[in-house]
Amino acid sequence: MSTPRETITAWLDKLTPAASVFTLRRDEDVTGVSGTGVVADGVLFPAAGRGVCVVRWRGERGSTVVWDHLGHVKDIHGHDGRTVIEVVPVGELIAALRAVAAIEPATRERYGDTEAVDGWNDALGEVHCAIADAIEDLHGHGDLVPPVAADVQP
Repeated sequence: MSTPRETITAWLDKLTPAASVFTLRRDEDVTGVSGTGVVADGVLFPAAGRGVCVVRWRGERGSTVVWDHLGHVKDIHGHDGRTVIEVVPVGELIAALRAVAAIEPATRERYGDTEAVDGWNDALGEVHCAIADAIEDLHGHGDLVPPVAADVQP
C-alpha cells in the first residue's frame, strides 16, 4: 500500500510533458456554430514535431483537426481576437504538485506538542489525499496517466 504522498511522487516522477496543452476560448460566437466559453482543446507538439498541433472541438459537432502550425488555427478560428488561445501551464502545474508532495509533516520535536502540529498534519494529509484521489480518478480513464498504486491509504 502506498501513502498519498508516495502515490503523488511516483506519478509525477513519470510525467515528462513533451507537448503544450491549450484551449480555444470564445467570448462571442461569430458563426453561431461553436458557442462560447472553451470550445476546443488542443496539443502543440514540440519542435521535433515542427510545431504541428491537434485541435479537438467540443460539442455536438465535435471533430479533430491536425494543423501544420498553431498560427494557422489562430488565422482561421481567431475571428479577429474573439477567440483566444490559452496555454495550460502543465509544467508549472507539475512543479507545484511536486512542491506539495515534498512538504514534510510537522514534528512534535520541532514545534512542540501543540494543536497547530495536528492541524498542519491533518490539512497536509487532506491535500495529499485529494491529489491522490484525483490521480486515481484519472487512472480510471485508461492510459491518460501513468499507473499508480491500487490502494491509497491516508
